[in-house]
Amino acid sequence: MLQVDVVQGIELLATLTGLYSVWLARRAHVALYPIGFVSTILLVGLSYRQSLYAHAGINIWYSVMGLYGWWRWSTAPKENGIGRVTARAWGYTLTLMGAAWVVFTYLPVWMGIPSLNRLDVASSTIAVGAMYLMSARHTEHWLLWVVANSLFAYLFYSTGYHLIAGQYLLFILMAIWGWHSWVHKEKT
Repeated sequence: MLQVDVVQGIELLATLTGLYSVWLARRAHVALYPIGFVSTILLVGLSYRQSLYAHAGINIWYSVMGLYGWWRWSTAPKENGIGRVTARAWGYTLTLMGAAWVVFTYLPVWMGIPSLNRLDVASSTIAVGAMYLMSARHTEHWLLWVVANSLFAYLFYSTGYHLIAGQYLLFILMAIWGWHSWVHKEKT
């Protein structure tokens, strides 16, 4: 019984810190990164526990990119603010997403472990691109988050993590809100 309570407590903490970090992201506040770091580290363990290995991997990616984003947002000059994605940044993003798909699809086979859940691979691949664009302050990251979070919501609902599934449903709404907020910030 205690193990279930601990897992539920971790799920609740991951959910609350995740929601708070996205709320801070909408406001373009650098504190999103340390708060998000707590959530992503907890989700590594929860995902691994449910054999969602790509999601565990993507949360390791979020943690690393979160540290990078935290550094970049903390040290970037104010004129390097929110903006639209360039063709070059789309190129980097699609390359990262392609590499993530290859890793999530073929690494398990090369390591002799079962193939990953296809929905886990697809959603995590999209999230790789979203996190990169977010760390670079490109408004379009919100659109990728809408797609990835839609897939994540279904994925976590189907594995029994209903609280985290609900979190991802809220993330979808927050991403739409964030998109509108960042578009407004671009104009000011």
